[in-house]
Amino acid sequence: MLFSTAVKQFIEERIAMRYSPHTIRDYGVTYKKFLAHVGDVDIGVVTKQHIIQFMASQSKISAKTLRNYHADLSALWQWAIQQGICNENPVRQIKAPVAEKKTIIPLSKTEIYALLECAAQSRYPQRNRAIILVLVDTGMRSTELCNLLINDLNWVTGHVRVVGKGKKERLVPISIETIGVVENYLSVRKNTAQSAPLFALRSEKPLDRYKLRKILADLGERSKVSHVFPHRFRHTFAIQFLRNGGNIYSLQKILGHSTLDMVKRYLAIAQNDIDHDHSIASPVRCWNLV
Repeated sequence: MLFSTAVKQFIEERIAMRYSPHTIRDYGVTYKKFLAHVGDVDIGVVTKQHIIQFMASQSKISAKTLRNYHADLSALWQWAIQQGICNENPVRQIKAPVAEKKTIIPLSKTEIYALLECAAQSRYPQRNRAIILVLVDTGMRSTELCNLLINDLNWVTGHVRVVGKGKKERLVPISIETIGVVENYLSVRKNTAQSAPLFALRSEKPLDRYKLRKILADLGERSKVSHVFPHRFRHTFAIQFLRNGGNIYSLQKILGHSTLDMVKRYLAIAQNDIDHDHSIASPVRCWNLV
């Protein structure tokens, strides 16, 4: 079976299985790049060396993205084996790249204020202000925010229903102050049906993660705040949650992490802050008691 045919059937099956549009789009990007590299050959003749050469040619992407390519290709070959199209998975003969651990730098209070002030002067002030506050108040991922519907927000209990990775649902607390800002935004919206997207474009089409990223980047540029992207608000929420006395296990549930590994990175940063504050604020040291 030609590679292109296998990809078409694989993606059709994943769509039928209700995989997220985000995942389907990522599959498409990976397979299109691989097809351009090796040509439309029979999927059964692709070898470990073909995979290695393809991965080696992807010099302008991050290790995390390359790791995703590896996972996407492996998923395709595992499917092909299940369908009786191939006998082995050449991707599994290659160790997945190790994704680099980027330094976590949260947004400061001053930077958040600057972004909010800039949002107030933007073309869509109510929406952009609501986006910033929901992100920093809940720590949800960009795709999770874009997929929110109006009826996902429970105005009475102060929770928002979030559908995370693997379509796992979780209830995330949200402050009454943020809900008030969201209500203000919805008051100027044309479509406020319960099934409508919570955050939308002027056309009332749902916001997607690419447009969200551009909105935040533009606000960052105008407010002179560097490196403004959705996931940085998630980092900011997590670290502030721990700095303010939040429980590490509660944070894990709010963020939707399956393990404590990432949460422990946030905890280490918060602990460093505590140690630094103690070193400069200790009464024994400040009062020269010893």
